[in-house]
Amino acid sequence: MLNDRALQIACSAIIFWVLASTAATPQEIKVTLLGTGTPIVNFNRFGMSTLVEAGSQKLLFDASRGVVLRLQQKGASIRDINGIFITHLHSDHLTGLPDLYATAELLPLAIGGRKTPLDIWGPAGISNVARGIELMFTDNNRFRAIGGEIAQDATRIAQHELSEGVAYERDGVRVTAFLVNHGYVAPAYGFRVDYAGHAVVLSGDTAYAPNLVAHGKGADLLVHCVAIGSARLEQLRWDFVRRFYEYLANPEAVARVLAETRPRDAVFSHVKPTFQPLARKS
Repeated sequence: MLNDRALQIACSAIIFWVLASTAATPQEIKVTLLGTGTPIVNFNRFGMSTLVEAGSQKLLFDASRGVVLRLQQKGASIRDINGIFITHLHSDHLTGLPDLYATAELLPLAIGGRKTPLDIWGPAGISNVARGIELMFTDNNRFRAIGGEIAQDATRIAQHELSEGVAYERDGVRVTAFLVNHGYVAPAYGFRVDYAGHAVVLSGDTAYAPNLVAHGKGADLLVHCVAIGSARLEQLRWDFVRRFYEYLANPEAVARVLAETRPRDAVFSHVKPTFQPLARKS
């Protein structure tokens, strides 16, 4: 079980650089953990979201609670996000999307001013998410269009349904989607980002998954979820803990993945520490 200090370190926003030396100037992949939280509301942890900057591309993987605030804190303009990739359709990977959509289109804002549709990749059902957000902001967009605050094209979401294989390729940056094991939540995807001979792999929400091992071998950075149950809780409510371990990797499962992939660096994200037992009836 993680102690409080270790948990603070594991859950804080961290930036990683993967350098790719060339004859001219260094090229880099920069990975920022914008949020590593869970569905549980916690003022000290924003929701799951990871920013990957590779060459000219700024790509967002999942967009949960507080993503716009974290992007602004980092100094990133949300109008410049080239694509958003959703691992699966659990709420704690989606709740920041409406805020990002509505804020990015606002022309008066320094971080806003998007003039093109928002590109979102996700599993089957992502069209429901896209159309739902557009419907939610129908009147907002009508009012703001009258006031000249938005560009009409920015009110559209261009959704792309994922399948296994290369999902995105632009300016030397390639994003490959692969299926992972999130139990009954299917399909659920992980992603590999390749650029300038280097690679970053994001596990998404998963238990042990052979697909993840295959795509993660030799990566420069592996970002992996982890679920941690205390020994006492495992003894008292093993049925409860086991249910989570069936679709979220416990420390032993992550250790197995790391042993088989041997990435240059690895980091935990989406850390789910110490499951609380269900309330007892009085």
